[in-house]
Amino acid sequence: MYRSFLSSLALGVALFAGAQQQVHQVFALSEGYYDYINGGGQLVPVTLGSYDPVAGTYTTVVTISGPRFGSDVLVDGGSVYVAADDRILRYDADTYTETGMTMVQGVRKLAVWGDRLLLTRGELGGLDHYFEVRDKQSFDLLWTLDPADGLTMSAEDVVVVGDMAYLAVNNAFDWTNLVGKVGVVDLLAQTYADEIDLGPNGLNPEKLFVVDGALHSFNNTDFSGSSISAIDLGGAGLTYTHDVALNSGCSASAYAEGKIYFMEYSQNELARYALSTASVLDTLTGSPAVYGLIEDPINHVLYATTTDFFSTGDLLVLNADGSTISSVPAAMSAGNLALDIRLSTGVVEPTKDRIVLYPNPATEELTLSFTGTSVVSVVILDAAGRVVKRIGTNNTVTQRIAVADLAPGSYTVQALGHAPVRFVKR
Repeated sequence: MYRSFLSSLALGVALFAGAQQQVHQVFALSEGYYDYINGGGQLVPVTLGSYDPVAGTYTTVVTISGPRFGSDVLVDGGSVYVAADDRILRYDADTYTETGMTMVQGVRKLAVWGDRLLLTRGELGGLDHYFEVRDKQSFDLLWTLDPADGLTMSAEDVVVVGDMAYLAVNNAFDWTNLVGKVGVVDLLAQTYADEIDLGPNGLNPEKLFVVDGALHSFNNTDFSGSSISAIDLGGAGLTYTHDVALNSGCSASAYAEGKIYFMEYSQNELARYALSTASVLDTLTGSPAVYGLIEDPINHVLYATTTDFFSTGDLLVLNADGSTISSVPAAMSAGNLALDIRLSTGVVEPTKDRIVLYPNPATEELTLSFTGTSVVSVVILDAAGRVVKRIGTNNTVTQRIAVADLAPGSYTVQALGHAPVRFVKR
């Protein structure tokens, strides 16, 4: 029994060591369309869509009747959590069947801390509290931060670092009295530990990013411009708040490889802010005007959404320079995105030989060596699963392939009888 246990443990360690991460699907939460102006009610329902990066297809997998809008989607293990106006819902990530639901008026954003689900809240007219913690499985309410505890106004984004939660406090919906603060919650002590003021140019923080021991917030100010703030999580407090855009709306933003991507509405294009220099790096000329944005750190691309807010929408795959690799029709007003990242074992099947390639990353040329049998042809696929090169190898065991003409990003090399292998083009 003991020997069997050790053998099983060794096999488990070997499999885990050979495991590779892959983006199984990208979830997109559509806000739908609620007619606030004419009193027409819900004209387009809230939906949850799934984008398959390999097939390049988008499918609406869930239609949610009742809520006026959707505000967040989060993937945790085999479950997908959705925040939608007055409720939170949970779905199986494979079958998309509903596995839980509870009513929470004004729910905004979600985060997971162990077996706990963290929720921020906001609502026109105010609520009795703006942060709560629930059991991730049962949705039972465990504890809240009440105004008497220090959190007196609406919060938007929430991120977790260790046993601390950080909240983007903006007093949303009260447009004439917006604030700019980051609230600090001690999750173990269940207390509101601190509140950091982002300054007069840091109003209306919407998105939080944690990078190398610093917390960065993207702020929409009073919708006349945007700014980025940096907070030292070591206890030094606010480092800076820098104006970054001349015009703003409900701006999309995402962190990728040392930069914060954001919408520059005066140009109606994406721009990049370099954290290394704490300054705007550039505007990505020709990039789309996006509504939702998220980084794919596995394939080194960005997923984005565009919409006209009343009839159509698209999901796009973008390179690091903001250029569009591919696009597919999606639900209208899909703005909140989440990656379903899973582990796939990197153990090579006994019937398959290997492809060894170098250099990786590559810029001009890639050299391939094929173990075992020789190869007649090679296929290169992009991150969306499309064939971008097909090369005849004349039945050789080595092959040089020019890749200078490929756009920067992640690619997969395939050859008959060999396990596929990925490389990055820079």
